[in-house]
Amino acid sequence: MGPSGTSGSSVGGPSAHDAAFADMIEGLKNEAINRGATSLMDEEVGTLGVPDPRILIVGCGGSGNNTLNRITHLGVEGAVTVAINTDKQHLDNTRALQKLLVGRHITRGLGAGGDPSTGRRCAEAGREMIKRIVTGADLVFIASGLGGGSGTGICPIVAEEAKAAGALVVGIVTTPFHVERRQRMARALEGLESLRRCADAVLVLDNNRLLHFVPNLPLDEAFSIMDQLVAEIVKGIVETITLPSLINLDFADIRAIMANGGVTMMLYGESDRGPEEVVHEALNHPLLDVDITGATGVLIHVTGGPYMTLEAANQVVDLLTEKVSENANVIWGARQDAGFGDTIKVMAIITGVGGTTLNTARMKPDALGEALRLTRQQQADRPNNVDFHRWND
Repeated sequence: MGPSGTSGSSVGGPSAHDAAFADMIEGLKNEAINRGATSLMDEEVGTLGVPDPRILIVGCGGSGNNTLNRITHLGVEGAVTVAINTDKQHLDNTRALQKLLVGRHITRGLGAGGDPSTGRRCAEAGREMIKRIVTGADLVFIASGLGGGSGTGICPIVAEEAKAAGALVVGIVTTPFHVERRQRMARALEGLESLRRCADAVLVLDNNRLLHFVPNLPLDEAFSIMDQLVAEIVKGIVETITLPSLINLDFADIRAIMANGGVTMMLYGESDRGPEEVVHEALNHPLLDVDITGATGVLIHVTGGPYMTLEAANQVVDLLTEKVSENANVIWGARQDAGFGDTIKVMAIITGVGGTTLNTARMKPDALGEALRLTRQQQADRPNNVDFHRWND
């Protein structure tokens, strides 16, 4: 491994700065555990502390760092955010609990120039620090754009180290526009394959869906919609585990569905017009590829207001899984949240579907119009909006 400052370990071993950084990460992870710890009484051992799973959300490269900005803006309970990049300027503008600049002596902090091999070299230089960051984590999300240099090169290294450390590894990645030509798409597919070899499950989102439905939307706003979707997915999975529910889903349930799940699909929808409309919104989400035929595992979480009934939650699950094989492993949970009022939200993780999901968009644009309206309303209702910038890596 090549020498680096904050970008990784030196030839002779980690520097004092690197060690302090790793200790800080460990402290953040332990703090997250302690905040969620509960006590159980056991007749033989007395009080037994049972910590929540250690969850990391790692944003790799410019796109992954932008996703962290959105996640930080939304607020996610029970997870530590870590940004990794070769571009110091972009990293400085990223909102994350901890940041790691890799390959300082390779790129001088100026980015990977769209070359995944350079991004990988930088990640290799910082591998020891990456290993220390992910060690002890139970669940690691890796967010990245594919086709550029930094994210494409870094995310497989993070996945390798997280998997070797025993974590459940879930990748959430976006793919390039067709107009970016075959070379960039080829790099994206190569990066996806590298990530799939290491991760337990990979969710692929296609940026071409944005181009198909919102060709006249300002660029930053269009990209922020995809960032918002990724952030909502990560937040939904994390809080499914960390927040109390009427019908609980725990980390073991997540692992049962996602371990060795391969390419993964997500369903996400919400409505205040009853279970049937909620399922319709989920199955017709304009930015998600929806084909659950052949699924081997389905994990569903339903969230509703204080008056959501068990019958309504059960109906959502029934409607979503009516085309799923009887042999599929279906696990579901439900939570009430006073802030939802009459709204019901469903999120589903679907594994065993195969393919890369790099298909062209099929949904109707009116559904996207509603998604845009909801996203804009959410942004208007939240103070201190972040100005998001999209970079190539």
